[in-house]
Amino acid sequence: MPTPCFDKPVPFWKLYLRMGGWFSVAFFVVLAALTIGSHIAHGFAERFETEGRRTQAEVLDKEISESTDSDGDTTYTYYLTLAYSTNTGEDIVKDSSVSKGFYWETDIGDFIPILYLESQPRRIETNEGSNRTAGQVMQIIGLVDGLLFLGAFWYSGRRAVAAIRARRYGARESVTVAELYATSVTVNNRRRYRLKWRDAQGKVGYSLMYPKDALLPYPPGHRITIYQGIKKAFWEGDVGPRPE
Repeated sequence: MPTPCFDKPVPFWKLYLRMGGWFSVAFFVVLAALTIGSHIAHGFAERFETEGRRTQAEVLDKEISESTDSDGDTTYTYYLTLAYSTNTGEDIVKDSSVSKGFYWETDIGDFIPILYLESQPRRIETNEGSNRTAGQVMQIIGLVDGLLFLGAFWYSGRRAVAAIRARRYGARESVTVAELYATSVTVNNRRRYRLKWRDAQGKVGYSLMYPKDALLPYPPGHRITIYQGIKKAFWEGDVGPRPE
């Protein structure tokens, strides 16, 4: 989270992040990961279509792996230990992750059809076409994520531009802090607050969100400086002072 700044004008890229640009960065990172993952999945799908070889694999064992993330959410991964032979006579035993439904439908001792790559016989598909399906699913999710990225980029960029214009050209006004407004947002179990004020025209304005400690020097009744923009005003502590 940002801290109030009065030393010098905040550059555009910092304003962009302060105005919610972190969301677009997160969407972009996810989009990049999905794009790479989809490309890899489609690459393997093409290889399975050209050099995939069918065989029967025996289920030697079954295992469920459990992991818990920092939020306490538990994830289960389902594995089958498979033994199969290639057309060159190579015997392979490997663990392969499968879907939950496939895991419970399969018993130890069963023989299941699989595809393996002739050039990489340890690379298999337990469900023919699964790489193609995974690539298509990632493309669809990537499309949605891309739209969210564009929306977040436009929203944060527009706010950052409005803040810079207000700082450069807007009327500079001194107002009184009405209250430290407690938001519903918490970060690391610490609630975030905004300064709330009312300008000479009677319009209510709010600062960006900060930890409460950062705003304690500006209690109700304290005078602060704002810049009037076309649609809203911006606190000098959010955007920095006007360049001289």
